[in-house]
Amino acid sequence: MKKIIVVHPGKQHSYRLAEALKQNDMLQYYITTVYNRDNSWTNRVGNLLKGDNKKRFLTRKSLVFDENVLQYCELRGLLYLLLIRIVPRAAITRRLEKNIHYNVYKKTIKLAKKTKPDAIVFFGGVSDKHFRLKEKYCPNVKVIIDVPTPLDQYVKNVLNNDINITGDIYTKIEQSATWNVESTIPSRVYKADGFLVGSSFVKKSLMYYGADENKIKIVPYGVDVSKFKLKEYSRTDKVNFIFVGLVNRRKGIQHLLPAFARIDPDRANLHIVGKYNENDKLINKYRNNANIYFDGFVLQDELVNLYNESDVFVLPSLGEGLAQVGIEAMSCGLPIIVSENSGVNDLIVEGVEGKIVPVSNQDALYNAMKWFVDHSDKIEEMGLEAHELALKHTWEHYGCNAVRAIGEILGEA
Repeated sequence: MKKIIVVHPGKQHSYRLAEALKQNDMLQYYITTVYNRDNSWTNRVGNLLKGDNKKRFLTRKSLVFDENVLQYCELRGLLYLLLIRIVPRAAITRRLEKNIHYNVYKKTIKLAKKTKPDAIVFFGGVSDKHFRLKEKYCPNVKVIIDVPTPLDQYVKNVLNNDINITGDIYTKIEQSATWNVESTIPSRVYKADGFLVGSSFVKKSLMYYGADENKIKIVPYGVDVSKFKLKEYSRTDKVNFIFVGLVNRRKGIQHLLPAFARIDPDRANLHIVGKYNENDKLINKYRNNANIYFDGFVLQDELVNLYNESDVFVLPSLGEGLAQVGIEAMSCGLPIIVSENSGVNDLIVEGVEGKIVPVSNQDALYNAMKWFVDHSDKIEEMGLEAHELALKHTWEHYGCNAVRAIGEILGEA
């Protein structure tokens, strides 16, 4: 049986991958920074917090692979979580993130020299220095990179095209991390032994810069259907649309707000759920619209309630790996409107579970939303189709597909 190390300085869906490997007796270690184990700094800090912050902290734990966890750079990881909340775009935050990635991955590679796993699954941030270390300490260990989002170099091209359409140069400031990315092709694109990606859009971004198509395995993420349950349908005078995610231009908010504002306010509402910049002129232009609600960041329990109160999910994103919120919305029984770069578009059939719109196309987005307003009698039918589709994309399905994909990369197929 193959043995795998999974390493992620953060979290994302790495827990799900590690759990699937553990259940298949393939997990050697799960390595991270912040993890709630007894007597850890994470546990101590978490117990000092209150309310939602405490809840978020103490859920950094898995009952499946707890015995396989190793923590590196924990204090730096805790500091990073603080900085990313208060100064997310500051230079010190970015430098600390790079420092953590470099050192956690370096320690993992040195560990692999002793434990001799068949492969290490990294989550982004792998540099040329790491590949040199790998060749020095454990040359026979395969490198698999889970790529949760499209390459920044590729997304920059998409954003630049959007600026040419909208004239909104604030995008360069808001998306500075992407905009200032080095133009050189990351070495991981051609040095990795395999890639796990959530969608064809991420695969496209890798291939654009020279990655071998045969090394890329598309493994869509999943949804916890026990939490995101089918809603009860009821007819209302207005169609309630819901957007979920960071409220920024990469998510397409510069197209969503003006497109929705063209719809008769007596026929539709829009809930914007996610953290937003209160000083953003674009946001402030629409904050006083009577039928547009900026709900801010919410925890998962409240998000489920908002899905249940909504009719149609909308996400005109310019670049996603795979927008998990779209699968969650479908699990709750909402038809979806998503862009061709959202990742979720891979899963649905146009006109069955929802609608797919081109990126940066305000008219197409308006027409898609207007269609649901004019055909509100179709919402339940399409929502039920969306729910059935979500049942085929649970985290259990993801785990089976991820284990199979890793096996194929390691030559077991």
